[in-house]
Amino acid sequence: MVKMKSINKKTFLTITHDFTVLLLSFIFAIWLRLGNDEIILLVNFLDTKIWLYLVLFPISTIYLFKRFGLYQGMWKYASIQEIISIFKGLIISSLFLVAILFLTIRLEFIPRSFPILLFIVSILTISSPRLLYRVIKDKIKRNNSEIKKVPVIIVGEDDTTELFIRAANREKNSPFLVIAIIGTKKKSIGRSIHGIPIVENTDNIENLKKRIVSFKTPPQRIIITDHSLSNKVVEKLFVFSKNNGLAIGELPKISDLKTGSIEPFRTNPIVIEDILGRAQRVHDTKKIQELKNKVILVTGAGGSIGSELCSQISSINPKKIILVEYSEYNLFKITQNLKSANCVPILADIRDSFKIEKIIKTEKPDLIFHTAALKHITFVETDPLEALKTNFESTVNIAKLCIKYNIARMVFISTDKAVNPTNIMGATKRLCEKYIQMIGKNSKTHFDIVRFGNVLGSTGSVVPLFQKQINEGGPITITHPEISRYFMTIREAVELVLLSSIEDKSKNGVIKILEMGAPVKIKDLAEKMIALSGKKSKDQIKINYTKLRPGEKLFEELFYENEIIDKTNIPGILQTKSHLKAIEETAVNKILKCIRDNNEKQSILLLKKIVPEYKVKLNE
Repeated sequence: MVKMKSINKKTFLTITHDFTVLLLSFIFAIWLRLGNDEIILLVNFLDTKIWLYLVLFPISTIYLFKRFGLYQGMWKYASIQEIISIFKGLIISSLFLVAILFLTIRLEFIPRSFPILLFIVSILTISSPRLLYRVIKDKIKRNNSEIKKVPVIIVGEDDTTELFIRAANREKNSPFLVIAIIGTKKKSIGRSIHGIPIVENTDNIENLKKRIVSFKTPPQRIIITDHSLSNKVVEKLFVFSKNNGLAIGELPKISDLKTGSIEPFRTNPIVIEDILGRAQRVHDTKKIQELKNKVILVTGAGGSIGSELCSQISSINPKKIILVEYSEYNLFKITQNLKSANCVPILADIRDSFKIEKIIKTEKPDLIFHTAALKHITFVETDPLEALKTNFESTVNIAKLCIKYNIARMVFISTDKAVNPTNIMGATKRLCEKYIQMIGKNSKTHFDIVRFGNVLGSTGSVVPLFQKQINEGGPITITHPEISRYFMTIREAVELVLLSSIEDKSKNGVIKILEMGAPVKIKDLAEKMIALSGKKSKDQIKINYTKLRPGEKLFEELFYENEIIDKTNIPGILQTKSHLKAIEETAVNKILKCIRDNNEKQSILLLKKIVPEYKVKLNE
């Protein structure tokens, strides 16, 4: 018999379950074969010995189960190995029971089919609860984790693929949810591995684009699990993933793990596309080719948005790109990244009106993308005059220069924080929106305002901060458990900004709003980053909640309640023609004078008057 002192509570309950089930299986198997009348004859014949055989079978079976390691396993991980242990234990215990019955009563009144029935009934009653328990646990776990896990398509159909699917389904902290497989054989299409369908093969990767549309959960990443794929196939997968807004990765080779060429427990790299919580949008950028023969100026060219703008513009080889940047280091970085002969880097402060005018007059750009701004809420709240000078006064100056030198188009980058602003940064951006709408009414220069939310991975974004905190072992700091934001990748945002710059049918001064999907809770984003890093939230990385910073909102908005929103002919871009609470030039001149006089208090009072949407009380 199993030693009870070595058995924990869960194992004891499992043994009790098995003993009861085997006892009932013995009785049920006899009843199935003999019926009520013959069972009575058998019981009368055996008298009290029937209880000996009745107890002997479950005890001997449980002993064998213990010997075969069945009670070392866990029901939620029940698999073929557990079934084999049950199978072996029941065969031996059934044969043992037959031998005892033969030696004691020569099998009188015992049908020859009884051992077979006993084996069948026992294996069903022992195995079924274990398998059912696992199915239910897996289902609950999948339902609880699907929202936070990154949906992926894996490439391969070998043993590594099967192991990856099992691990992704079982492991509580697995960051991935496998939704489809790209197989390596054409005949495999339509089959499945652990319930995951093989939807296409590597020879016809392009056909996958049609299938992705029909997926209930759109994929965010492709993971290569088969390392025997040719370089040509890997290249095709890479091109497909980038063309369809998917991240792409590869599992470490088992041989690398064995030789120690990589760390066996290396954490998964955090990919921005995985954190987004939705599949990236891929836009038709063919129209951007219209910028090819243009001279384009980008302010803040070394910033997050500015550098991506320059990169995407450079790819179409325009006539010239003028990079205006205040940070020497950022200007050097973007210049090195572009390495383009038609790239003109200029170190300049957008607040230097004399130099900015000289640049515009000399270079005569066809199009200006104005991305430069102070964006960090905390710093701007403590020094509002700096924000007014950089964000507003400089924008006014550039807009006037556009009109003075007949610049065809200017695109101003706004933010969702300009909607019902609660901080200086948002209020200055809203002030710029109003000014551009005012100045654009009778202007030959076409002014565009592009409003969107947070960009993942940008300077000042929570993503680099969380990454640093995770690498340092935590804790991750979040201001509030319910705080949420709209998020988009830099690539998505910039594609839409470029597309909006060539939309000529819109009214001058129209605010274009990028569709950013549903807002994402910062808490969920942090938990996803922890999972992708390979850490366990509760055990290794804690999340600490502080409090909302001055001017910080729980949630952002992309448009005002009273704004009339229309669709544009570009998917992913909305627009509003509403000029809510328009401003007068006299009000602009007053606040500009206060800003230039460094009169911070009066500047903020005027800001609140011109932008009544700004609801934060003045700190006196």
